[in-house]
Amino acid sequence: MADQPDQQDRARQIMEDAEKQTASAMEQLVHSNAFGELLARSTENVMGLTKIGFDTFDLIVRNLRLAGRKDVVRLGQQLARTEDKLERVLQELERLRDETEAARSAAERSGKRQSRSASNGSGSRSRSSSNGRSKSSSSSRSRSK
Repeated sequence: MADQPDQQDRARQIMEDAEKQTASAMEQLVHSNAFGELLARSTENVMGLTKIGFDTFDLIVRNLRLAGRKDVVRLGQQLARTEDKLERVLQELERLRDETEAARSAAERSGKRQSRSASNGSGSRSRSSSNGRSKSSSSSRSRSK
């Protein structure tokens, strides 16, 4: 039984020596230029395989007539362009509406001035006829919108 502890100690010593030698060999390997080149090439290969895999998946999706990532991105860009154009159209519409309202209010102000000057000279009859004209002209303008 005295042999067993001796053998265990020897085995442990051999294992520790092997570990030290392996660690020193790995450190030398990592410090060499060849390891860096090997690491770079294997990274390039992994990235190439990943790209091939994604391209193959995209091709499968496209052949199945499903919307893929590229299709969704393209549709998103088209939607953004359409929204921008719609926003510009809405801004132009608001500008035109403001101009129309300003022109209408200016016309109503000038119409009131004319009706006041006419009513001072001819009485209440001309006032009702001028009011009727301004109402009919404003209703025809609202129909043209």
